This record gives sequence, C-alpha cells and structure tokens, in this order.
Amino acid sequence: MCLHDKDKGRCYRTYAGISDNRIPCEADFSHFKKRIGPEKFDEIFHILVEIVKRVGLITGKILSYDGTLFPTFANYRGCNYACEECRSIPLKDNFLKSLRYRITDSLNHPSKITLGKERRSFAICPKDDLPTSVKKRPTFRALSFSLVPQEEEQKEQKPSELAHVLGLEKRLSEEGLYLKLLSSSISRIDLTGDEPLVYVSCPKIPADLEAKIGYKRANHNPNKKVAVFGYQSMITTNIELEIGLELPVGCVSSSANELDGSYLISEREKLIEQHGFLPYFDIGDCGFDIKKNFSHIRSTCSIPVIDYNKRKEKTDIKTLRKRGYDDKGTPFAPCGALCRPNGYDEEKKRVSFVCRKQCLTCPLAAADPIKNCKYLENECGYSTHMSIKAHPRLISEIPRCSDRWKKIRNFRSASERSNGTCKSDLDILESPRIYGLAMASIEATMACITTLLKRVMSFVIGVTLNLMKYLKTWDKSYKKKLEVHKVPTFILFLIQRKRSPP
Repeated sequence: MCLHDKDKGRCYRTYAGISDNRIPCEADFSHFKKRIGPEKFDEIFHILVEIVKRVGLITGKILSYDGTLFPTFANYRGCNYACEECRSIPLKDNFLKSLRYRITDSLNHPSKITLGKERRSFAICPKDDLPTSVKKRPTFRALSFSLVPQEEEQKEQKPSELAHVLGLEKRLSEEGLYLKLLSSSISRIDLTGDEPLVYVSCPKIPADLEAKIGYKRANHNPNKKVAVFGYQSMITTNIELEIGLELPVGCVSSSANELDGSYLISEREKLIEQHGFLPYFDIGDCGFDIKKNFSHIRSTCSIPVIDYNKRKEKTDIKTLRKRGYDDKGTPFAPCGALCRPNGYDEEKKRVSFVCRKQCLTCPLAAADPIKNCKYLENECGYSTHMSIKAHPRLISEIPRCSDRWKKIRNFRSASERSNGTCKSDLDILESPRIYGLAMASIEATMACITTLLKRVMSFVIGVTLNLMKYLKTWDKSYKKKLEVHKVPTFILFLIQRKRSPP
C-alpha cells in the first residue's frame, strides 16, 4: 500500500528504481516467482549456504531433519487421489439410453410418479491405481432431476435441456410434466458417434490437484491428529554446538501425503556434493526410519540417531521376553534383567551388553533370579552382542538405552525451532496463498532463506555488540557471552576426528 502512495512510497520507488507509472501490484511478484521456477530459488539458497559455510558458521557435522506441513490456498473436496483425468470421465455408452428408459418407464406408469421427488444417477470412479486401503470403489452423483407439473415452469419459459438431449420433450409435454435438472456433473457431451457419449467431472476434485491430505499432531493435544490439505517441506538444519547456532541448509517440498523420510538420501547427497559436508550425526524422528536411510548414512561413516518406528509390533513384556530384547534393542539376561551397554565393536559392527550382576546389586531388576548362576564367575556377569547387520534399524552405534543417545536425540528440537520460525515467527508457511507444488517449493525455500539470513545477521550483530561493550566497559558479563558453549566431551571426541571424505 505504501508503494502506491504518492508521498509515502516516493522513497521506496526511488531506491527500487520503479517509475511512477509502472508500479507493480501484489500479483507481479507471484508471476515473477512462477516464471523463475523453484530450481533457481533453490540454487540461490545453496549459494547463501556456501557463503555462510566459508565464513565458518556452518561445518555440517551435525544435521537434523524434520518435515512440516503447510496448507494450500484451496479447499479439500473429499478425494485425496484426484488427478487431471477426473475432470473428464467418460460414462458408459448406454448411460443416456438407460436414463431415457428409466424416465419412459415412469411415464408408462403414472401412478408410480412422485412429483418433485429427487432422482439421482451415479458414476463410478474409474481410477485403477487406488490404494489397497480403499476397499470399495467410490461413486459420485452424475446428475439429479425431478418430474414436476409443467404449469410451474411455463412462466419462466425455459425448455428442459435434459429432455431435449434425451428426446423426451414431446412425450413429457403430452403428460403435462417438466423434466427439471437439479444438479449435474456433466462436463461435455460428444455427439460425433451414433450414440452421444457423456463426460462428467468429479465434484470432489480440488482446485489444487497437486495438494494432498497429510496429518500432524495437534498443537495443544499431542495424542490427536489434525488433517492438513497442502504440502510438506523437509528442512535440514545444521547444528553448531560450540557457537549455539542452528541454520537451515536444505529444503525439499512434496505433497502432504508423501513420507518426508523418502527424500533424506537425495537431500543428503546434494549437501555432500555441493558443500562437502561430512556429517557425524544425522538426527530424525520415526518418519525417517527407513532401512535404506540407515544404509546411506552409515556408508558415509555417520551415526544415524533416528527414532524407531514400531510399526504395529507387539511390545508387551511377554512378547519382548520371548524375542530376547526390548523395544530399544537392549537384550534380556537369563534372569530377566535388562542388560547394560558395554561398548561398540567398530570392526564387527556390533554393540556389546553385560548384565553387571544386577541380581546381586539390585535384586528387583532380576525378574527370575537364578540360584548359583554360572555367569557370576565372570567379571561382568552375562554378556551378549547385538549386531547392526541383523537389526539395522533398531541397533545403533550409540545404544538407544544410553544417556548419550538421549543427549544427541534432544538436538532434534533444533529442527522444530527452524520449522517454527518459518511458520509462526516469520509467518511465511502458516497460511500461504499458493497453488501447485512449484509455488509451494518456492515459498518453503524463501522461508529457509529468510530464516538463514535472519539468524546469521542476529548472530553477527550480537557478537559485535557484546565485543564492543566488553572492550568499552571490560565487564566480564559481556566476555562470558562471547565464550564458546560447553559441549559434551564424547560429542567433541567424535566430531573432531579427522576423516577422509566418502
């Protein structure tokens, strides 16, 4: 609004080089973005990431992944599998013939006619690639009509188009009836053949065909799922523990019904190729629990810290005891006590566990204590191993039951903060006015660019101001703000190792 104002917008127009007679409107930028395309915006984003990396604010040693849903500017009509073909669905060749016979049969038996009663004809969804979860093929209303006395319609003098197509105008006029069309999904009628072919458009088609339904947890009730009709963006966040900086370094968008974990490999390969990242930790929620993701992460000598997706596995204590290990991959000792981790064998790719004679130190931990247990002679008691090859998704180089796993897993909140900045703080992905996957990708990339620039500038300005105040006042409180953050020793040991690129 200020740009169009004669006085208030003068300075903006001058700095931007915009003439008074060619002021752009709100739609011009949208058309510009569409013409440029999402690939160019993604290229700009990665150029900025490379600049920040060369400055030294990004190392790529700890990466966190998370997807966020955002709506499209279109209403959901009821079908999550609609496509362009649904706009012109051919009906059966005898559709008009059977409809004509249906009306003629009613005219032959006037006593069965209920004036004004709605009659419907239905069409069946023709899609053959429906998911297995859809047990019954959906139907929708092709048209609805009713028979009313002719006197009611004579005042308007509107001939019935449906009666004309069916060739029943004369017969209806003789009976003193009028064929009233109540609703119709007919998109076109092909009259080139011997029998007219009718095409209908499914009323459940949304305006945005690329948007789909996805589900997320409600903000105020984590046990409740909320449906979102739109798109999903998987944002990769780089975490720098020593300086306390969390920056988005990657973004890929898709329809809301797709699994965000299916894009981890392609996004990770792009970061390794374009920026030379060598991650030591890759953190994600259970949506990234895919076997090929673990294989790819480990192929680059990184440690996957991904939540385990139980996938309807039975986790009652009886089932867990029977299989020999709990839901975190910790094996049971013969006495029923949960073993404790005892190191990782990098050569054999397996985690060692020992019982540590808990039956003596903590009798309550042993469910079925064994008298004269033969393992008591060993220094650490009962010992066993869990191989990554046998359980690639469940067993990790850092055991899930350990405190180290929990500390690394807690870094995933950085991704949630990045998503929150793009949606709530900057209000870019909260309710964008977009149609189509291309515009959704551009909007998500621009949100990541804005977040990256905002956080980098805030960090640089904050460090500069604290340094200036410290040099001016020599106050130790400002010096403390310039100190490096405290990082757990075991994480520093891992991420400071020298390693050759994959």
